[in-house]
Amino acid sequence: HAGGAGFQAAPDLHRAGPATNRQRDRAQPVATEQAAGAAPRAPGSAVADLDRDVRLSLDDLKDTLFRLELRRQAGTISEEDYARERARMEAVLRTLVRG
Repeated sequence: HAGGAGFQAAPDLHRAGPATNRQRDRAQPVATEQAAGAAPRAPGSAVADLDRDVRLSLDDLKDTLFRLELRRQAGTISEEDYARERARMEAVLRTLVRG
């Protein structure tokens, strides 16, 4: 019956999903180790490393700015502290943009 065949396919798909997730989870530490410098680097990879570092720094800066704005909206930071932190982050941004 067609209904029976469809019922049998669903458990097979269900079993394949977690196995795929386990394979992906095992693959991630290897990729992280290679990105951390465990593998030899090609000469052209220095530019790629710099681009990655700038992207990560910009992501960190974005998160920090977001938290700062949340603190300002919540009233948990003084205007003086806010202005000082905001100026510091703008200086970091200028440095990142200039390279």
